[in-house]
Amino acid sequence: MGAESKDKRIRVRYTAPFCERSCFMTISSSLPADATAERIVRHFQAAGFPGITEALLVRVRLKKGDRLEVDGAFGLALERETTPPVQEFFEIRLYGFYSEIRALEHAKAAFSSDFGRGLRVELPSLYFDAAPVVVDDALASGTKYDAMLKLAANANGYAVAILLNDPNSSFFEYLGSHAGYDWQQITGNLGAAATSFGSDEDLL
Repeated sequence: MGAESKDKRIRVRYTAPFCERSCFMTISSSLPADATAERIVRHFQAAGFPGITEALLVRVRLKKGDRLEVDGAFGLALERETTPPVQEFFEIRLYGFYSEIRALEHAKAAFSSDFGRGLRVELPSLYFDAAPVVVDDALASGTKYDAMLKLAANANGYAVAILLNDPNSSFFEYLGSHAGYDWQQITGNLGAAATSFGSDEDLL
């Protein structure tokens, strides 16, 4: 059963139950936004959410179409309960990673399953809506990502999505109460930086 709350600056969708994950060790990688990914995890852990142990940052680019066309295609997929046409309209490239539970190669190998339908169907909103945008996957479990955030404006055609594990209802309430927070303090200039990083690897 889902619930949705809105205010003028942030949209929060939350239904995911809390689930505990064990923390093992910090596992590093060598991506441009790794430091930002770690900063995001540390920020939310310090804010009272120790279950958040992984952040995957991706650059999202629109391949074709406009808001009307993309919304129509995703809406049809939702209505028919078919696979959202993510690969037809969007390119998703790795940008930053921090985890206390697994290595980057394992996160990459599992991305197709860990990036669940509940988040995929909201990619049009993530890309086209003004930041901040927050979406959760009510069915996420295990290593699947529970939340997808956009905390900075798009830059030069790219949106940066932050995928997190383990958020619960209190986490989304926390974000809602910090709608006016200057997220750039922890994300830095993600949008502009992402446009200067070229990667040939599309995660899907």
